[in-house]
Amino acid sequence: MELPLHLDHMHRPTSRIELQVMKFIVDRCLVFIVVLSCVLASTPTPADDLSRYFHQDGPLRATLKSDAPLPLYDANPAHLWNRLYAVFYIRPRVLPATSEQPETIRYEGGDVIEFLAWGKTEYWSSPDVFAKVNPLLDEFLTTNGAQLIRDPLKRAVLQHDLWAPFDHLIDLNNRRQGDRETRARRSVLCSKLARCMEQLSLSSSEIESLPNTYELAVASGQFPAAHRQDASVSYLPHTLLTDRQEWVEMDFYVPETHEDIHDRFISLHARNFMGRSYYRIFYRFPEGRKQVTDYLSELEAKGVDWKKSAQHGFGQFLKEKPEIPVQTEVLLLQLMMTMDNERRPIPTNIVESVQIRVFCNLDGANTPPTNTGVGVNILDHRLQRHLLFDGLKAGGLHREPEDLPQYRVAIEGAKQTAPDWGFADKTVLFQQCTDCHMSSRLDRLGVVSIPSVIHSGGFDAGAQIGISRPVPEGQEQVRSQRVARYKLRHESFRRLLDYLEE
Repeated sequence: MELPLHLDHMHRPTSRIELQVMKFIVDRCLVFIVVLSCVLASTPTPADDLSRYFHQDGPLRATLKSDAPLPLYDANPAHLWNRLYAVFYIRPRVLPATSEQPETIRYEGGDVIEFLAWGKTEYWSSPDVFAKVNPLLDEFLTTNGAQLIRDPLKRAVLQHDLWAPFDHLIDLNNRRQGDRETRARRSVLCSKLARCMEQLSLSSSEIESLPNTYELAVASGQFPAAHRQDASVSYLPHTLLTDRQEWVEMDFYVPETHEDIHDRFISLHARNFMGRSYYRIFYRFPEGRKQVTDYLSELEAKGVDWKKSAQHGFGQFLKEKPEIPVQTEVLLLQLMMTMDNERRPIPTNIVESVQIRVFCNLDGANTPPTNTGVGVNILDHRLQRHLLFDGLKAGGLHREPEDLPQYRVAIEGAKQTAPDWGFADKTVLFQQCTDCHMSSRLDRLGVVSIPSVIHSGGFDAGAQIGISRPVPEGQEQVRSQRVARYKLRHESFRRLLDYLEE
């Protein structure tokens, strides 16, 4: 019986040509699948997707579910750069059992700008951490890990991320903290961290090409230009860097002297970061620049007890001092330093944080209502890598929520007596600011809550007592250049260079 034509075709032997055609089609399909998977893997993770890594409610709200790496430098969490970042910026914290809850492990950190290390922290010097960190540094160095990503922005940020643990560990060794074995472990890690940092370093032209992220944040439309005395508005002044009449950049009082005392004129914040970040300080008065300069002259002439200030090393104000006007704004801009391929500290325009204080009243009253309860609204915008690397969204800046606790590392971390996880455990942002700058006491409101108006803190903290001055036009980089010089001469940087020259 003769089979139908289509059945006969199905059962006859496949020719060599047909096999080659089929193989060609299969090969092309496989290539397409591989290419598609690579494209999908390289696509930046949407910012909202990071929420799945965090607890959304309960006592662990806003903490990480585990110490697993996040998809920050690459969409693949297992990428070497993500693993290296995670081992330094995600820390487990064990909370002992209480009558209300059992022992709890919290995973803190993640996409943050501060390295979770305080003066008396022993975590980063422990054998267990060494066993986790050391192989990753070896992998980075032996597999040419620095070349896995060529984007200058990512390279600058990762280098900066590694700089913090280097400075922490080398500072402990410089102070000879711990026994010989502990110091030896730190030295091994510091040597490898220094080499990783150098392999990530950029040329001068690459550093110049890095974006001005404040300008990008303003251009993004994500931050309103006016606050309307409403702390819920994620305000960011649009003319901060462009209108010198509205926003007055401040510098410390620097006397004319032939002595080399420039290392004194470094802000307390920059010192606590050992020069890895530099700060610019801006004042805004309701009537503009002239009102600022007139006020500073009046304060210098009538508002300060200079004898007591010299004796104490801090500004001591007279009771009859002139007061700042209501609606004064003070802004602290933190920006990132990098190390170039000539082994020099170089300022960048990458913003790490923007801290703003708006003085809605000067007597600490509840009217108008403020988020501090003492007449001042405080806002804090911070860099987040998943925004920065995802098309420079919002200039990489995200406003810190007011209702979530936050570890304070910037100031407390540099204190040799600071216990692990800080003195005050976790407090929300504006509580930290008010604890340091002001209180409900009438003698700590208004101008006395603005330490930068007088360069205070003793000579070791950079003091030369005197009323601060507006930065002259054309000298807007005076602070950044001063911090770069300070870092170049700092013992931590000298030791880094020692490791690179071994």
